[in-house]
Amino acid sequence: TAALPPPSTLRGNEFELVIGSATANFTGRESLATVVNGSVPAPLLRWREGDTVALRVRNELDEETSIHWHGILLAFDMDGVPGVSFHGIPPGETFTYRFEVRQNGTYWYHAHSGFQEQRGLYGPLIIDPRGAESFAYDREHVILLSDWTDRDPLDLYRLLKRQPGYFNYNDRTLGDFVRDSKRDGFRSTMRER
Repeated sequence: TAALPPPSTLRGNEFELVIGSATANFTGRESLATVVNGSVPAPLLRWREGDTVALRVRNELDEETSIHWHGILLAFDMDGVPGVSFHGIPPGETFTYRFEVRQNGTYWYHAHSGFQEQRGLYGPLIIDPRGAESFAYDREHVILLSDWTDRDPLDLYRLLKRQPGYFNYNDRTLGDFVRDSKRDGFRSTMRER
């Protein structure tokens, strides 16, 4: 399987984003990913404070999709939360998010539909200030932390709702208690716990 392309950086006021699916291999096993313009994570979007941006988002998935602009000050109907402030983008349709950028800073965007965020629909967002920066720098690095599992996100969600500590390998067990009691003594082990 070909590797997914690295995310691009998109700058300006007009953006074309295509949400689709692709096979990804992050762990040595192929899984289905939700991609934006073919990549996971989605492209870095670079806006400028005071500009009006238009983001045409085309849905090539077989299900409804959306993009939520996390932390961005905007009109409720551009917020991208289906069922709350927005109808969602049906399969095969395009929706244009259009709003004035009223702040600057570093943010992110992600899906609010199904488990698309967990499958890769998230990306960094930088809003440059209207005027000059109040500081100087030699270079800039954008670090976006995430994790990946080959498990189906819905199955994972159900599992964690039933057993919240399922993946907590650091919880102490009865075996740990017996071992610690032999090594440190019963009273000392009880006090420590």
